[in-house]
Amino acid sequence: MFRFSLRNLLASKVRLLLTMASVAVGVAFVAGTFVLSDTMAKAFDELYAGLTAGTDVVVRSESAYDADLTTTGGQVRPVDEGLVARVRAVPGVEVAEGSVFGYALVIDSHGQPVQPGGAPTFGTSIAVDRRLSGAATIREGRAPVGLGEIVVDARTVRRAGLALGDHVDVVFEDARRTFRLVGIVGFGETDSILGATMTGFDLPTAQTVLGKTGVVDEIDVRGADGISDSTLRDRIASVLPDGVGAETGEQVAADSTDAVRDAMGVFTTVLLVFAGVSLLVGSFVIWNTFNVLVAQRRREVALLRAVGGTRRQVLTGVLLEAVVVGVISSAAGLGLGVALAAGIRQLLKLIGVDLPTTTPAIETRTVVAAFSVGVVVTCLAAVLPAWSAARIAPMEALRTAAPVNRGSGRIRHAVGWSVLAVGALMLAACSVAGDQRWWTVVATLTTFLGLVFVGPSLARGLAAVVAHARRPGWRMAARNVARSSRRAAATALALTIGLTVVAAVAVTAASLKDSVSAAVSGGNRSDLILEPEGAGMGVSSSVADLLRARTDVDAVVELREWGAQINGDDQLVTAVDTAGLDRVIDLGIASGSLDALRAGSILVSTAQARHLGVSAGESVTVTFPETGPRPFRVAGTFDKGSLINATYVITLSDFEQNVTSRLDQAILLTTPGLDPDRAKERIGAALADYPNVTVNTPQDITRKAQHSVDQLLGIVTALLLLAVVVAVLGVVNTLVLSVMERSRELGVLRAVGATRRQVRQTIRRESVLMSTLGAVTGVALGAAAGVGLARSLSEQGITTVAVPLVTLAAYVVIAIGVGVLAAVAPARRASRVDVLRAVAEE
Repeated sequence: MFRFSLRNLLASKVRLLLTMASVAVGVAFVAGTFVLSDTMAKAFDELYAGLTAGTDVVVRSESAYDADLTTTGGQVRPVDEGLVARVRAVPGVEVAEGSVFGYALVIDSHGQPVQPGGAPTFGTSIAVDRRLSGAATIREGRAPVGLGEIVVDARTVRRAGLALGDHVDVVFEDARRTFRLVGIVGFGETDSILGATMTGFDLPTAQTVLGKTGVVDEIDVRGADGISDSTLRDRIASVLPDGVGAETGEQVAADSTDAVRDAMGVFTTVLLVFAGVSLLVGSFVIWNTFNVLVAQRRREVALLRAVGGTRRQVLTGVLLEAVVVGVISSAAGLGLGVALAAGIRQLLKLIGVDLPTTTPAIETRTVVAAFSVGVVVTCLAAVLPAWSAARIAPMEALRTAAPVNRGSGRIRHAVGWSVLAVGALMLAACSVAGDQRWWTVVATLTTFLGLVFVGPSLARGLAAVVAHARRPGWRMAARNVARSSRRAAATALALTIGLTVVAAVAVTAASLKDSVSAAVSGGNRSDLILEPEGAGMGVSSSVADLLRARTDVDAVVELREWGAQINGDDQLVTAVDTAGLDRVIDLGIASGSLDALRAGSILVSTAQARHLGVSAGESVTVTFPETGPRPFRVAGTFDKGSLINATYVITLSDFEQNVTSRLDQAILLTTPGLDPDRAKERIGAALADYPNVTVNTPQDITRKAQHSVDQLLGIVTALLLLAVVVAVLGVVNTLVLSVMERSRELGVLRAVGATRRQVRQTIRRESVLMSTLGAVTGVALGAAAGVGLARSLSEQGITTVAVPLVTLAAYVVIAIGVGVLAAVAPARRASRVDVLRAVAEE
């Protein structure tokens, strides 16, 4: 049976390659996702292990809770510098030094910020005892000494066009300062810390410029020879005050890597969703392929049964074919996954996300997952066709032609339309109710399941409409689709899956763009909005001080954001100036009062207030990572937080008491009496020393936000195109198999006078009909799902639902065009059928 199965596979190499490609693309997504995430984790692991290589114990404040790295940057409360001497006095401690770190943005020789996308720009103190620096070494020059000297990582030196002895301008949280470059730092064989910019100073200078005089962020300790890290850690912990802990260097590296893995969890999950879509499409292609193969080989299987083959042998033979396809496809998909990981990284670079990388990490888990997914999906898709093959009776060997499967039975027909109706009603309910994202997913899947059942009916209905066309080529194509309606429907549904997701994303993106525009025009009262350029970490607070001193500026309101827990839930908290707040933005106060927003109080969005079950005058507990839980009284609730993406708003004074960072995420200001464009020009000139700050009118903010959405939509669509490619391969596969099955019919057509062109047109029109069915159902289902999804994301800022009809119509047209292209090779093959040989076949 194994030799028999291999012979059947190799009988049509084109069919084999197309089927394997369908599986390989989905496997490549799975493998690529794991390779990319594992490579990033490996890069961070190497970094943290290298940086802590010379440190046995690290002393620092304990976080009040396990904070999200992406919202807090891992910042903990600084400790008093006097604690360094206490740690140094612990028996077994050879070296103990305090260190600080914070925001530091290098300005290049042309006055532009050196700002890597996705990586931080930080400054730190340089250890006196170089053993504490681990992999960080001074390659050229020397360590900095005094207020005017600096060292910079080699990559930033190269990008900024600097050389030893040059003057370097650096923007900090509170000011811009100038230093002389005295050293260039490297990290082992690499030039930077995973693309980040690093500036180094001696400890007193770092404390001054980073705003940490008299405190340190952590104490790095090296033990004497002969003492274990754990023993030294325990000794140090016994002398530390409450709220301060000690960890071994290895544990710090491991914790840092785990935090990065957790932060990448959502990213990995999103990519795996794309992989799932591709695999689902591929499973339809495989199922359809094996169904057609079984139908074409009915006489062959019947003869096998007639000469003594058992049902089990037939079933095993078909499944063996599936296993071979799955194994080969998985191996190919694993190789493609490595390349895909690099491709996804380049796609993310387009939107300014520069992910760290190192040599590709191919873990055992990745290999196991790739082969498991590929083989399992292929076998599951082949089970029903294999079972159908095993039930073929020996008497089928007497038939001169394979029976044609015209479609669904009555029971399947009734069940299908019932399921489709239920799914459609659920989608309609989700579109009205809102905040039902999971029910939207369930409704979409239910509707698609209904389409699976009624697909043959829809194919026959489309064929019936086209059958009235005047041109005989269309009528013949329609009859062929109706005759093999299940096959046509399965091919179309593979395309439906991809287009459903693409259309849903398009509707959600369009809704988000319109919501941003509505938020700016509805809630904004400011004339100018200042933001960090690109993927910058923030704006120096000295910018707001500079603006307040100007006579042409009225209200200046700083906005800051930080991660915290609200009644135990992880949230982002926004801090604002209360003075002038009502002049720059309308929050849409629903209850309570904006005037009640004072120290110790908080504004809560109406949606979050409902979630927490609180109202104005009641209290919530805000837990900051650095300072722990703090009670806040609810000053009021608001509806229009989408412009500043706020759900919780506190005063700037409360923020500064609980968070070390002084970076502004935005600055809103009014310039009464000035034309917005003129005001933008004047403010931009005044901020020449801060080239990392962009000055925007409200219209600029709208354009930038919509451009970002378009970029994201482009990346998501590009990823989903792989699923569409799989569907197109399914169309090609189906047409190739159809041509093989109908070679005698095509030969008769040629014998009675049909030209090669007419045969090609018939095959192309079959492809167009299948593509049209898949495109229309996919776009319709995706649009409905997109509306429901947009309605459920109101808390995330989507307040307006928009359906981009032109874009959706373009998807349909493109899908039909792709159907024409998919039919090129099968149509050419059909037109070249040998007339005499085809007519002579029985």
